[in-house]
Amino acid sequence: MEKIKKDVEKIWKTSISAIETLENLEDIKKFHSTNLGKNSDLSAILRNISKLTISERKEIGQFANKVKENISNNLKQQEEKLRQTLYDKEDSETIDTTISGYKLNTGKTLSIGSIHPISAMIKLIEDTFAVYGFEIAEGPEIETDWFCFQALNIPIGHPARDMQDTFYIKEDELLPRTHTSSVQIRTMQNNAPPIRIIAPGKVYRNENSDSRHSFMFHQFEGLVIDDKSNLKDLSNILQGALKRIFDNENIRLRIRNSYFPFTEPSIEIDCSCIFCDMKGCKICSNKGWLELLGAGMVHPQVLRNVNIDPNKYQGFAFGTGIERLVMIKDRVDDTRLFYENDIRFLSQFRNI
Repeated sequence: MEKIKKDVEKIWKTSISAIETLENLEDIKKFHSTNLGKNSDLSAILRNISKLTISERKEIGQFANKVKENISNNLKQQEEKLRQTLYDKEDSETIDTTISGYKLNTGKTLSIGSIHPISAMIKLIEDTFAVYGFEIAEGPEIETDWFCFQALNIPIGHPARDMQDTFYIKEDELLPRTHTSSVQIRTMQNNAPPIRIIAPGKVYRNENSDSRHSFMFHQFEGLVIDDKSNLKDLSNILQGALKRIFDNENIRLRIRNSYFPFTEPSIEIDCSCIFCDMKGCKICSNKGWLELLGAGMVHPQVLRNVNIDPNKYQGFAFGTGIERLVMIKDRVDDTRLFYENDIRFLSQFRNI
């Protein structure tokens, strides 16, 4: 164990020294991928501690996570320093690159575009959960039945499939994913714990379009797998994240029992209404609470399906629709508005 600890300390010292020499933002990005990504030396060390005792693995894991957090903080400081240098340089330029262009032969300024509200929310979610050490995971939108259902403890014929009725592409084998839980399965199948990811992306279901539903929408899910995470950790992370997403420090959470085949126990999480401060209003149907997301502890069978020993590891998962978060935050009452490309609607989000 001492040798492993010395190896981690060596990575720590080498990384801190190397960070000070990074000269541009591209170097920052490459350094993060090389030294903090899943293929880094630090991750390799954590994948090879299975021969240690439980107490030794715990000690090494905690120490390695502290080292990883310290390296990440130093990297962020260096990034901020480099960005400030770029800002100072831009301020000294004689040409103001922020001035709008002009339409040819008219003298009229060109209108300035904006980030789509869904894209802006995805970026906010990614930045928010990065603070808690989550990495972004991606996967294919066309999936097999195994990744989309069976590995998630939803076998063929299970009634839970009725809630996610979808489109099939080839003899019930390939389908557009109905949730980004398939990304969780792929991540667990290809990586040893500890795992901490969020998976944002498009999902598809056989829904009739109305003000609250669409055959295509965006979802993000989170997953934590290690040897000690529990529902209290889940609650603390979500409370802090939602405060930042909704820009409201008074957010409170309410946990209710629920059922999902891939979690046990399963819960639904509501947040206090950000518009009426729980006094009751039209948006929360005078309940004071807003239904927000589903969550729970990852079912042991799901862990077995991806060759993770449920006697050694546990964890939690959570997820919700991204459109729903935007609708709550910005009081949008019809989800179809996000997909119609109406400039009158989209221009309202210009400052996002």
